[in-house]
Amino acid sequence: MNEFFTQNNLLVVFWFTAGLVSIIELLEYLVTKNIPWLFRLMRGVWRGMARRFSGGISEGTRQLIINFSGHPVLPGQHKDIGKMMHWPSPEIINVSLGNVAEDHNFVSTIEKAVEKVALSPEEWQSTPIVVIAAGYSAVWSVVLAELHGRLGYFPDVVRLRPASTVSNEKFEVAEIMNLREVRHKSRDKR
Repeated sequence: MNEFFTQNNLLVVFWFTAGLVSIIELLEYLVTKNIPWLFRLMRGVWRGMARRFSGGISEGTRQLIINFSGHPVLPGQHKDIGKMMHWPSPEIINVSLGNVAEDHNFVSTIEKAVEKVALSPEEWQSTPIVVIAAGYSAVWSVVLAELHGRLGYFPDVVRLRPASTVSNEKFEVAEIMNLREVRHKSRDKR
């Protein structure tokens, strides 16, 4: 037994243990950091290629633009959203939030407004949806939480900006923000 505890044998045991711990740490790093990132990258590339080559969504599938802004979606904006989402003919659903009373809890008011969209739970989870945000941030945060609960994910959001060209439309579509991607990227920063 005393022969085992020589200096050379203890160094070999230490090196073996250090090597084993290093391998475990490397595997843990690869699995927790790189693999999900690579998986999301590959999924995004695959979805982009599928949208580009197949025209995006199969025929007969309903695509929805849900407008919470309180302003009408103009024809140019409707066309731009359809083009950016690769949707041939998206349907617009205007959800009127009205004037939300500041002195009351407005969560129930917003729940009732979202209920007016009249989609079944299956439709909420299977229908492609993009939303136009309400201008009041407190209301929009509740709407976004309600949508996330119904969809199971954050919806894509249309960002409007003042029109850069002279046209009848004062606002144009700047981009479609993919909130799921923003969420996934920020999870790596924890």
